[in-house]
Amino acid sequence: MAESNVKKTEEVVEEHSSMKGTIFSVAVVGGVIFLTYLLIYGLYMARI
Repeated sequence: MAESNVKKTEEVVEEHSSMKGTIFSVAVVGGVIFLTYLLIYGLYMARI
């Protein structure tokens, strides 16, 4: 019984860690897209 609880706890910790990594990756990609948008918009406004 104790081994089962330990395994469940390890799975939850691993899943939580994986979720943190996923959120971080999505935030980085979103930031790059946003900065690219700002750069392109800035270039567009400079030409007008």
